[in-house]
Amino acid sequence: MGARWSTTTKRVVVGMLTLAAIFVIYRAGDIVRPFVWAAIVAYVLLPVVAIAERRLSLPRTVAALIVFVALLATVIGGGRILVPLAIEQLRDLQRTLPTLVVNAENTLTETADQLGLEDLDQLIVGFAGVTDLTAMIGRNAVAFVVGFGHFLLELLVFFIATFFLLRDAPRLLQWIRRVLPRSQRNELLPLIAEVNALLGRYVRGQLFLIGVMTTATFIGLTVLRVPFSLLLAFLTGVLEVIPIVGPITAGAIACLVALGHPAPFGLSQIWYVVVVAVMYTVLRHAEDYFVIPLVIGRIVKLHPAVVIFSLLTGGALFGLLGVLLAVPVAATARLVLIYAGAKLRDEDPFPQLEEELAVPHTPSAETATAHPVGRRAHP
Repeated sequence: MGARWSTTTKRVVVGMLTLAAIFVIYRAGDIVRPFVWAAIVAYVLLPVVAIAERRLSLPRTVAALIVFVALLATVIGGGRILVPLAIEQLRDLQRTLPTLVVNAENTLTETADQLGLEDLDQLIVGFAGVTDLTAMIGRNAVAFVVGFGHFLLELLVFFIATFFLLRDAPRLLQWIRRVLPRSQRNELLPLIAEVNALLGRYVRGQLFLIGVMTTATFIGLTVLRVPFSLLLAFLTGVLEVIPIVGPITAGAIACLVALGHPAPFGLSQIWYVVVVAVMYTVLRHAEDYFVIPLVIGRIVKLHPAVVIFSLLTGGALFGLLGVLLAVPVAATARLVLIYAGAKLRDEDPFPQLEEELAVPHTPSAETATAHPVGRRAHP
């Protein structure tokens, strides 16, 4: 056996390997994207696989295969139902977009004139270029076909990676346990459990909020007779995963659609837009003050400025995927920093971590405090 590496040498090697891995992932770009999506979906479905494996006494591979087939059936079945509806609404949007834009321009111009802002008329009319949607699609037809083929390839890689992650997750966790230093294993494993508890709560909360906001928005837009209510409701639910920016963007898009659609109920065009904006505001506040505290609890404790900075940084580095992962990554980094800060002060980090994971203002808050997740193991 050769000479043992010193502690400094080991740290340098680990640091170099980590930097190399980060560089490869960053430079790989689109190649890594389907694997990241697969990891996210597998993380959501792993509890289902564990339940099937334990309660039905199935081999891991069989349990993973059943869940994977159910995922495929859900995607294909949902696609057969929702895609035709979405395509129909997209065709309606393509057909009526020029009229919607013209109506919106006329309404904004009239409002600007009433407010004595006639200088804005030329700026408002300048938006007429967006009505030439058909010509734009024709110019980008080849790029669309190439992009669609690339998407199908990424989708295939995504499904393959998802199945293998569902099947081999226990082996991956065992490998992580083996590579952890023995002297630090009793603390690093509970830290990983704390992070896992936070991420699990975040994912469950986001899925619940997407369903609630999609359903509530669809009902509200349908009652208000806003066109393309299905597309707008689905968009609202998807944008729910982007804190602060997402809900505002979804509301703004719905208001723009309402601005170009003839107002029902005898309302003026501006008041129609105001009603739609009020609906989005009420739904957002109802979610913030009732749904999240009563059902989910406070998931991540991040200042709004930190959230915005994380969103902008993630978007600049990794695009849409970076935006979606910005908040959970920032929340995980916060837990790691709390752990590191306590260790630098020679303190036990786990009481503070358990306090961070406690859910305030919910019936289960006392239980969460009394029985924290991921308590440090004892040798």
